[in-house]
Amino acid sequence: MSFLYPRTVTVTRPPNTTSFGPQQYQGLQPGQETIVAKDLPASIQEHRTAADPLARLPADATGRGDWVIFIPGYAASLGTILKNDIITDDADVRYYVTLPYWNGLGYKLTVETLKN
Repeated sequence: MSFLYPRTVTVTRPPNTTSFGPQQYQGLQPGQETIVAKDLPASIQEHRTAADPLARLPADATGRGDWVIFIPGYAASLGTILKNDIITDDADVRYYVTLPYWNGLGYKLTVETLKN
């Protein structure tokens, strides 16, 4: 941890669902996610707040808080974090990656808060 990156995060990836037809709910289940990277330094900053989704599914974003998470380039290289990945911070708050952007300084991730 440092002054610029005072938090730590873990990146996980939900499984791909390739089946079709009637099935049980297969939303984001933490026990089914694959760890991509652990203990990455991060800066988490509020971006904006929007309305709750209408579907009200267990994995829906709550309060639709849009956040920006910055991860330095030395901690995660290009292609490490993808759209739809899950970020869990050191306070056990889960975020859904909606827009991963990478440049020479590192990642700028636009994320939404998930229900815990």
